[in-house]
Amino acid sequence: MLETYQIKKVSDQFTQEHWDDVPELQLKYFPWDENGYKPKTTAKIAYNSQGIHVYLKSYEKKIRAVCESINDPVCQDSCMEFFFNPNPEFDDRYMNLEMNPIGTFLLGLGKDRHSRGQLQGLSADIFNIKTSVKKEEKDQYSDDSWSLQYTIPFSFLEKYYGKLDIKSCMAMKGNVYKCGDNTEYPHYACWNLVKSDKPDYHRPESFGQFVLE
Repeated sequence: MLETYQIKKVSDQFTQEHWDDVPELQLKYFPWDENGYKPKTTAKIAYNSQGIHVYLKSYEKKIRAVCESINDPVCQDSCMEFFFNPNPEFDDRYMNLEMNPIGTFLLGLGKDRHSRGQLQGLSADIFNIKTSVKKEEKDQYSDDSWSLQYTIPFSFLEKYYGKLDIKSCMAMKGNVYKCGDNTEYPHYACWNLVKSDKPDYHRPESFGQFVLE
């Protein structure tokens, strides 16, 4: 059964400390677990008149961050990914925003793995990306932790989806993923379970619902 997450509405003066009041979802599925390595990964999502705010965090051994250019294959690094369709009632295309610990991202658009393209001519400034990498010593997760924070402006989304009627109870679709193809401890995690024989995140049939508060 696909899960639903309510995206909390926050003020336009949204700041770092306000994340404490935003509900957390956890990536609890590891459908292609071959080595027993399951790094804890969480996400928080909020919105206001400016756009969708995303906060992702993972506790991981041997963080890898090699890709440095936009649309490099960041899934080979330590990577957290946000796939979403802001207007599923009228458009079957979704965006996949994939990012590594130094803020290098890949962004694609299309309706499935085979009919999509990477968006070109983008700047990291669009998303106001903030990254953090640190050592966690205070609990059972003594691995390094890293986090991503960014904003996807509604004005940016409307370039590709047309005018969006942003309002309470509006339903979007998507999934949240963690991976690291070429890390020392390869792994694949997801918020909503993906049913596939091999790792494949481009499965819109596995998208859960994001409902605006």
